[in-house]
Amino acid sequence: MEQICQTEDTWASEEEIPVSPVLKVIRKSDPWYSMSEEEVKDHKEFIRCHLLKEHELILQIPIQAQENEFWAPTHQDFQESAFNTWDFQRDRQPFNKYAYRIRKVMEQVKDLAILHSSISQPEGKANIQKRYENLVQNEYRGLLLYWVKQYKWAVDEERRNQVRRRIAELNRRILQCQKVWEDYAHWE
Repeated sequence: MEQICQTEDTWASEEEIPVSPVLKVIRKSDPWYSMSEEEVKDHKEFIRCHLLKEHELILQIPIQAQENEFWAPTHQDFQESAFNTWDFQRDRQPFNKYAYRIRKVMEQVKDLAILHSSISQPEGKANIQKRYENLVQNEYRGLLLYWVKQYKWAVDEERRNQVRRRIAELNRRILQCQKVWEDYAHWE
């Protein structure tokens, strides 16, 4: 009897036992709350049929059964396709992030210019003009001022030539923005 009492005292209480991972949390907001598994299965089947009813005509079109769903019938056909040739890979140009960014800035300038030309209120025109100036400032003028400082600090001629090229590029971009602005902002 003593041995049984000692063994019983060493057992873990039910509160100390961790929760089983198999258990599922039951929420009263669950749409399947208080339904049996068979009822849930029936409800889900009804919902599936209701959703398929919208595409019923399309699903009635007969299709030919295929062994596999791959678009190339055989592995040999895929090897001989245009997608598996070096020409397909060779002709692809790498993505130029800088050109993409310039194109997007020019599109923004054009959009702002068209918006400026279509607004009749002077305050609205001034706001759009300010947005255009901020765009050019953030994209090009701030960087241009940085490179001007770099030009002043450049010691050797090679570095000065590199900085001059960057300054010329930024000036060209600013002039492009001005041209786009003038072309679209003052339609009368």
